[in-house]
Amino acid sequence: MPGLGGKRWWREHALATADVLNQINADFIRLRSLRVPKSAPLSGKIEAGEMELLDDDGVVREIRLFIESLDGITSVVASDHIMNLLEEISGILPADKEKMLAVADRYLALPEAERLTYKVGRWGGAYRSLGDLEEPALRAKVEEAVRQWNLEAPGQVDQIIKEMADQYI
Repeated sequence: MPGLGGKRWWREHALATADVLNQINADFIRLRSLRVPKSAPLSGKIEAGEMELLDDDGVVREIRLFIESLDGITSVVASDHIMNLLEEISGILPADKEKMLAVADRYLALPEAERLTYKVGRWGGAYRSLGDLEEPALRAKVEEAVRQWNLEAPGQVDQIIKEMADQYI
């Protein structure tokens, strides 16, 4: 569950999870990024400042480290859920490891404005993969939404993105 370690323990979470999976060589590894509804007990820890959630970029970095740390196994990896920013991270280890890492690297290499556009498109339901950024008409609509939000709610775009993503809980 990427994100479960929060900002403080993300690295340890990724490495320990990979270590366990390396030992058991699971047939199937399914990623489900953490989203915390207000009704969950963990929500109280977040509100009290006992845990700070990773942002989307942090979750991608955690997933990248996790996949990079998987070694000597033949598992199927799937990120096939709307709760995951990069649904296209999937494959069979070890053959597809570099392909999966390349998806995370491609996202992380995007300029901040493009990552923002992708997040709005993904959480708004317009995008399913990074390739959707290359669809001019679709991209224009998403960029217009980002522009409008920046005008209407300066500094609030990250909160709007969080609310959009949380709708899938």
